[in-house]
Amino acid sequence: MTFPRLSPLPKRFLLTPAALIAAAALVTAAPATTQQPPGNGNGATTDPAAPGTATAARTDAPPVIDGVPDDAAWTAATPLTAFTQREPHDGQPASEPTELRILFDADAIYVAVWAWDSQAHAIVPGDAIRDYEVSDADAVIMIFDTFNDQQNGFVFGTTPAGIEYDGQVASQGGGGGFFLGGGMNNTRRFQAGAGGGFNKNWDGSWTVAATRDDEGWYAEFRIPFSTLRYGSENDVWGFNVSRRIRRLNEENFWSVVPREFGLYRLDFAGQLAGVEPPFRRAATVTPYVLGSTVRDYTDPAQSAFGRDGEIGGEAKLQVTQGLTLDMTVNTDFAQVEVDDQQVNLTRFSLLFPEKRPFFLENAGFFAVGGGGADLFFSRRIGISGGHPVPIKGGGRLSGRAGGL
Repeated sequence: MTFPRLSPLPKRFLLTPAALIAAAALVTAAPATTQQPPGNGNGATTDPAAPGTATAARTDAPPVIDGVPDDAAWTAATPLTAFTQREPHDGQPASEPTELRILFDADAIYVAVWAWDSQAHAIVPGDAIRDYEVSDADAVIMIFDTFNDQQNGFVFGTTPAGIEYDGQVASQGGGGGFFLGGGMNNTRRFQAGAGGGFNKNWDGSWTVAATRDDEGWYAEFRIPFSTLRYGSENDVWGFNVSRRIRRLNEENFWSVVPREFGLYRLDFAGQLAGVEPPFRRAATVTPYVLGSTVRDYTDPAQSAFGRDGEIGGEAKLQVTQGLTLDMTVNTDFAQVEVDDQQVNLTRFSLLFPEKRPFFLENAGFFAVGGGGADLFFSRRIGISGGHPVPIKGGGRLSGRAGGL
């Protein structure tokens, strides 16, 4: 399906804000062939924001998250268009234009991305797997520093396949551990875990959709405030976004990051102003009930079925905007994603990433030490002498309070 749009600006007009303004005055409506950002019918400026400065616009009619960013709500948002290469030509303008707009309402943040490509047939969508290695595909990755402390953040991204890619960053993606994977150029999902500064196995509750046409690909995000953790006094968040163009091995940033660093270096992130997140004590309860019955037909003395059962669950309570209480009772981890099998030919023990949901919230806070050391390794909880030990119950309060 195609949608009305304005004719795309020639790339040479995207090099400076002045050229963009001049070109915008000359374009006219074109036939309904491809998607284009809506005009500004609500009085918002169409001038591109200066690099490092962004403003989220409030909306009372949130867009439909279908990967087709043609909703009228997007007209209220100021477009971000000034993207700069980090790879392969550091400091040069992006070879393909990108536009991003940000909205919010009482429940969520909304982001729309227009990722134009002059060779749309060569777009690499990648596999449709959650947390797929985004360095192997075209991708857009965002990071929100909700406490504006230049240390910790939430990562959300997608590819033309519309996957959900997310994680938590602590200590700018550094810290101890063997499992610093994630990012846009690091290890794969099953070797990336909660043992370092990037917790790729953290899976938030949010929505994304993506579409493609003959001029590029497009994405829409809905990120509920209940998925994020934020301070009560921060009206400005840190923010940055990166776009990868796989066929060119190109990586572009909205707020410029030196080549030796990556997206998680939040001291180089820009600012996102205007967001007014609410405070709600959100609670999530995940109960489970297990039952089994067995009978040994080879034993003549056993004439009846033996029965067994278990009951338990986990609960998560948002105590404040920045503090989260996790509780578990008679926990069953049978449904947790299994580890990759590895053949160990060394004299050292294998370390596997943490994937149990109870231990994933703010796991980066416990990533202490540096290099190849993990002074705290949660996978040792529930095992003793190589044998599993049932976890009868547990609780954990983590997050930030005040200036701590």
